[in-house]
Amino acid sequence: MPLIRRRGITAAAAVIAAVLVTTTACDSKSKDEGKASASSSAQTEQNDPGVDTGQDKGGISLGGYKLPDGIPTDLTGQAMQKWKDGGWEDFSDWKSKAEEFANPYIKDFWTPERVAEAKSSIPGITEASSTSTNSGGGKTYMWAPDGTVKRKAATKVKTTYHRYAPPVGKIFFSTPQGNMVCSGAVVTDPAHPGKSNLVWTAGHCVHAGKGGGWYRNIAFVPSFDNTGRYNMQQASQNIRSTSVSPYGIWWANWATTSQNWIKGGAHQGTVASTYDYAVLHVKPEKGHKSLQETVGSALPVWFNAPAANKVKNMAVRGYPAESPYDGSKMYDCRGATKRSVLGYSYPSKYPAMYMLGCTLNGGASGGPWYMVHNGRVYLVSDSSLSDRRSYVTGPRLGANAKQVYLATSNKFKKSN
Repeated sequence: MPLIRRRGITAAAAVIAAVLVTTTACDSKSKDEGKASASSSAQTEQNDPGVDTGQDKGGISLGGYKLPDGIPTDLTGQAMQKWKDGGWEDFSDWKSKAEEFANPYIKDFWTPERVAEAKSSIPGITEASSTSTNSGGGKTYMWAPDGTVKRKAATKVKTTYHRYAPPVGKIFFSTPQGNMVCSGAVVTDPAHPGKSNLVWTAGHCVHAGKGGGWYRNIAFVPSFDNTGRYNMQQASQNIRSTSVSPYGIWWANWATTSQNWIKGGAHQGTVASTYDYAVLHVKPEKGHKSLQETVGSALPVWFNAPAANKVKNMAVRGYPAESPYDGSKMYDCRGATKRSVLGYSYPSKYPAMYMLGCTLNGGASGGPWYMVHNGRVYLVSDSSLSDRRSYVTGPRLGANAKQVYLATSNKFKKSN
């Protein structure tokens, strides 16, 4: 763990951050973010002036990284039986089929044992070093804030989570290293106003990045441990209880992330981290209501939101799962953000990231960064990198992020 002064992080103490993933185990504050986000969900067509939510161009996809047509999301017959019998664990040719995505639903796959089995870290993710550098594009870079970032301890979100943070939940998935967990949030769908099945998260929660492939058994659990009464072991033992998974387990049947993440992403943090975002389309285990209707809320996404050095009150939420946290509780941090930039030979083509002093760590990846504007709550980023002690960063969502978002929305434009 780096030796970083508790009072702040300066450019002289620049670090390469580790991706915030772990194994399973603004303008002003809103007085009631649960109500605010529900309100924003009900008014998705009524955009604030100057706020680009993508809703006005839902019929056009500019690209992004789309999954190829014909890739199975549901297997049948012998193929499905093989998958159920453990075929999903075969990653032997994973890298050679990096563009393929298959996430067939397996009833009761996420057993209490699978939810609780994994350890607190994953091979390949290293702790940050105050002297480390990272190579990208033939040059060596260092991540650095453009000012002092004050460390701030994350605080518990009030319960019940469905009241105070209805769109937020946990994402479970399988990797070659084992079962893992991230965070995510329900976002609006321009193709299906009021009936969204879209979940925003980090790119590294669905795809390994350079040299890897799509993860498997991806599922979203909104308002995980809704009452906040359990530790992780207890919560996992009661995964099907109304307190732990009050709105069910939603399997992803589609995923989209950026080409930049797929081609250059890494768990040590690279220039591709500025494109570390993804959108899932999910389906309920039972019933026909959409995720948004079931949860009662969804966040509109604000593309090209104010730059980090202009944000006075950002909020970040997620389920940190590394010590001193255990992944069962939702936490958040709030405050003014700084720009996280690539130091020294900073190339203008790589956008700066948001940086906030916060102790959220592994498991909080993909959790929403949000701002309140004119009484409405907007998602503006997702947790990507952290030194696992003092700060978290998230990408600023621009044109490429909008492409990823619309690519997923348009895929299911005719049906949901």
